[in-house]
Amino acid sequence: MPVDISLIIGGPQGGGIESAGQVAVRTFAFKGYDVYGVREYHSNIIGAHSYFNLRARDRVSRSVKLPVDGVVALDAESVLTHMDDVKRGGFLVYDSASTGVSVDKIAPMPPPLKERVKAKLSSLGLPATVAGALEYLKSRDVTLVGIPLKQFVRHVAEETGRSIVSVSRTANTMGLAVAMALLGVELEKLEKAIQAFFAGKKKVIEPNIVAARMAYEYAKETVGAAEPLPDGPFKGRKRVVGSGNDFVAMGKVAGGLTVQTYYPITPAADEALYMEAHRLAQLTKEAAQVLGLTKAPVVVFQAEDEIAAINMAIGAALAGARAATTTSGPGLSLMNEAISMAVMMEVPVVITVWQRAGPSTGMATRTGQQDLLHAVFSGHGDTPKIVIASGDHEEAFYDAIKALNWAERYQTPVIHLLDKTIASGIKTLDLFSLEGVVIDRGKLVDKVEGEYRRYKLTEDGISPRAPLGVATQLDTSLEHLETGSATEDPVVREQMMRKRMKKMEVALSEIPDEDKAVLHGDPDAKVTILSWGSPKGAILDAMETLAAEGVKVNFLQLRLFAPFPADYVKKLLEGSEKIIALEANAVAQAAQLVRMHTGIEVDHRILKLTGRSVHEHEVVYAVKRILETGEKEVVVSDGA
Repeated sequence: MPVDISLIIGGPQGGGIESAGQVAVRTFAFKGYDVYGVREYHSNIIGAHSYFNLRARDRVSRSVKLPVDGVVALDAESVLTHMDDVKRGGFLVYDSASTGVSVDKIAPMPPPLKERVKAKLSSLGLPATVAGALEYLKSRDVTLVGIPLKQFVRHVAEETGRSIVSVSRTANTMGLAVAMALLGVELEKLEKAIQAFFAGKKKVIEPNIVAARMAYEYAKETVGAAEPLPDGPFKGRKRVVGSGNDFVAMGKVAGGLTVQTYYPITPAADEALYMEAHRLAQLTKEAAQVLGLTKAPVVVFQAEDEIAAINMAIGAALAGARAATTTSGPGLSLMNEAISMAVMMEVPVVITVWQRAGPSTGMATRTGQQDLLHAVFSGHGDTPKIVIASGDHEEAFYDAIKALNWAERYQTPVIHLLDKTIASGIKTLDLFSLEGVVIDRGKLVDKVEGEYRRYKLTEDGISPRAPLGVATQLDTSLEHLETGSATEDPVVREQMMRKRMKKMEVALSEIPDEDKAVLHGDPDAKVTILSWGSPKGAILDAMETLAAEGVKVNFLQLRLFAPFPADYVKKLLEGSEKIIALEANAVAQAAQLVRMHTGIEVDHRILKLTGRSVHEHEVVYAVKRILETGEKEVVVSDGA
């Protein structure tokens, strides 16, 4: 039978939930499975509920799912929050000391959730306590394994000679070890994952190994030995594990980035911090000989705000650096004036935008797709730029490289759109290949003879670009002559406007079709799901489920939004009789752009507004409902 294992690890913010999830991903990876996981967390530092939802499969894992096979609940809130997320016949691992805790006594738990939990348990004649939730789960044939976490922590402290406080975080490893025992994963794989994730931290590894062994044996004694999980097909392959933040940082470094600026904002800061920690890239022998270096440094600079961040990146690009900045929606708002300036000055700069749930501060640690129109129309005046959206972790890596190339080739800002789901999602991938990847710096020149015309009118709208210091030049935000001198002459104004727009025509003709849009599935299907960004994985997984149920759909993934590939999108949609937009925003922004550029009306839409990732089962449910009832709009809302 195919292997498809799903797991939720929940507990208090600051309780090691991220670490437990990362170790779990590596455990299944060492076992030979493809793994995808997403961390959901509150925007406070400590205390509120956080959880990690992961899925391990013997084929590509592209999305998380509900209900899950098991929940590891490290506190009372996790039991009550996720009691409906465990499938019938699944399992729950919980702290045996938490059974008497009532809903009303859990301070961090959101009041609306408390009321929903109380109403659910009351309707079943059960008390609003952990004990009541356990009774409810028993009725659904869920295997319950209570572990004495405090007692086990004391044992770890005694065995390692450390303080209880210093080993208290091993509780997450205990819960994970019990789950692995129930799933038939050998202890050796878990220990290997602990050593890999905490590599170089002996003081952390030792107590966690002790905790894992203790809890694993306890599970075997309490529940009995589980049937061994067979090794997966990915065993033995060299693979990489990382988040979307990690992979974008890797892509930028691989793409020749030399300067990255940022102002700390969720979820963009993790990309910059990862790059800062790995900012020395090993050079090839050929490159080392040319540069006289063995490693090429990337300058990562934390600015005082987002306005300073983009202006620093613009300045670096003018000096010849390959430059980028990273931010989220609120930061993009502050960058609008500088984006206009970069367009006017024809400066190549990449702006990586990690979307989150707005408006305003909104839900800073939750996902969303609300900044598409903002990105496309960012900047005042006519501001031609390139906007591309990645749909998964692999695309994120390669798109980071492409964005740098396009920025310099077409001498314009490139906005690379991603979101929090990709940012904090953890994925196992085969090692990235750089075969065929080139670093295209466009018309960059290092020598100028005679008068230098920075904005020289050319057939393709792209002028020779010299870094500052190579030639005397004027780089200005004012409308200008070819030399850069300011002008308000109407004829020159029209020439320069057409020049800037011409570059987008050239870009649209040169950018490969697969970077514009991709039609997944049977091209002859009469029903098309239209989407973009992180819902890609859930849609692809849902298509398999729908096909097994006799429902034939395909999926048009939009990738390039500016310049918009209108003719290509129309061609891909010409055989469809019903188009269903699926987006994590309130007005189906991509569908609006499709209508604006092609005239094609998208009559149905599936929306998710909760700030949580789109799940496979939500796509299946919503598509079937639209096909059965003809509803114009279906809103899905699962996920804690």
